[in-house]
Amino acid sequence: MKRKLKNYSFYLIIFLFILLCIALFSCDGVTPTSPTINSFTANVTTIQEGESATLSWSVTDATSLSISPTVGDVSSTPTGSYTVTPTETTTYTLTATNSAGSSTDAVTITVGTGMQAAIDLVLKDILPEIPEVQSGDPYVCLKLDSSLSPGAVIEEDAPTTTKASVKITLDRETYFFYLDLSPRTYYAHPVKYFLVEENGEYQQFDAQWWPKINNQIPEMITEDIPEEEDVIASNITIQKPIGQVVEYPFFPIYSQYKEGFIVVQGLLSNEALISDANATYFNGLNFFNSYKNDLSRVEGLVQSDATKVLDTIDSMASEGRGVITIYIIAHGDIDSIKLGGQPFTANQFYNKMAEYPGITFNFILGSCHSGSFVNNLWNLDNVYVITTACAADEGAAPDWDYAGGFSDANPSDVGSEWTSSLIKAMEVIVSDPAKMDMIESWAGDSPVTSELICRASFGALGYLSDFSMTTDYDFTHFLGNTSPNHFCIWETVY
Repeated sequence: MKRKLKNYSFYLIIFLFILLCIALFSCDGVTPTSPTINSFTANVTTIQEGESATLSWSVTDATSLSISPTVGDVSSTPTGSYTVTPTETTTYTLTATNSAGSSTDAVTITVGTGMQAAIDLVLKDILPEIPEVQSGDPYVCLKLDSSLSPGAVIEEDAPTTTKASVKITLDRETYFFYLDLSPRTYYAHPVKYFLVEENGEYQQFDAQWWPKINNQIPEMITEDIPEEEDVIASNITIQKPIGQVVEYPFFPIYSQYKEGFIVVQGLLSNEALISDANATYFNGLNFFNSYKNDLSRVEGLVQSDATKVLDTIDSMASEGRGVITIYIIAHGDIDSIKLGGQPFTANQFYNKMAEYPGITFNFILGSCHSGSFVNNLWNLDNVYVITTACAADEGAAPDWDYAGGFSDANPSDVGSEWTSSLIKAMEVIVSDPAKMDMIESWAGDSPVTSELICRASFGALGYLSDFSMTTDYDFTHFLGNTSPNHFCIWETVY
């Protein structure tokens, strides 16, 4: 028994010795650990192409140290820096290694496109993929002068709240481009917004109206003729019209009705085609002031006052006016127009005219999709004439003088093509007593003004051979771009 106890004591001594060694090694901290990366940063994380950034790091307990891509081994400098010039957005990875393992950290340098690079991207990658551009349809692509900051809001300036519209809040620096696929028309038509980010990524949005950026319409869009530096691509040449607003001669008095003429310019000063709209307004105002008799009144409504058009109908009705002619230039969409920044529908005009069945109404409208108003108003018994710049599915044009190797037959006109052509035709008729005798004969018991507008709608397009009016004054109709719609209570022509 004593011998066995002796053996157990020997093993106990060995066990205790091993425990002592383990404790000694632990206290001395000799157990190996992975390297520590104290920091790995860049002095800038976004640069423009051609610029540089400096990587900086601090590492302890590493036997080897490297940065990828391109930098390579930096083991000799556990605390150091290195300048890189990436040509595209790049993530740099620092790897520190020792016998216990490895540690890594990473930093990304974003390479921005810059304005010129963004333009190149639009020209090379975006525009060639647009079907309308491929097919050769007219277009103009415009750029905003500078990039937009994060937080900027871009929204389609559609006139109705019920219509779905584009609205974007930017979360990074972005370049903005505007593609107009029916340049210089009185709106709604296909347009596109291109948003190019500084890292070269991009988005495109389809819309029907110009954008507001931070609640402002960009100046590049409101100009009748864009500045050359704002245009990055186009397949049309936009030229300044050569005509000017004129005072019409005083005409002999033909109508004995107590009439009202409401001349409306619905655009705000910051909206596209404002100069052309003003010329259209003064063209109408001057003509009707010359044409009206002493019993009649012309009321002009401009910009924000255009919202008073229905109230003005009420006012003229209260004055006992038997004929009211409404002449409007505005931006429009199907069954609606934008007056003083507010939407007005064809149904609103229908209801207002229906309130006064004893008054004869004539309605002249220059806007995109204006032909849709014919479809809404023609079945009112007291609406004698409706004439519009285009069909329901077409755009209305401002003054054009040259296109496709052709020239306007009426280059001295001003304002929108249809309204100026109509007024030119009315001037030709009213200036000739023989022609006006025929107008009075055709009118019979109906208002002479209604008959005049009706016949002039034919004459403006060269369709009034009775008066030897065979010249198409409407250049956009001549080119086949528009088909003015026309309703008379006596007959309808589309």
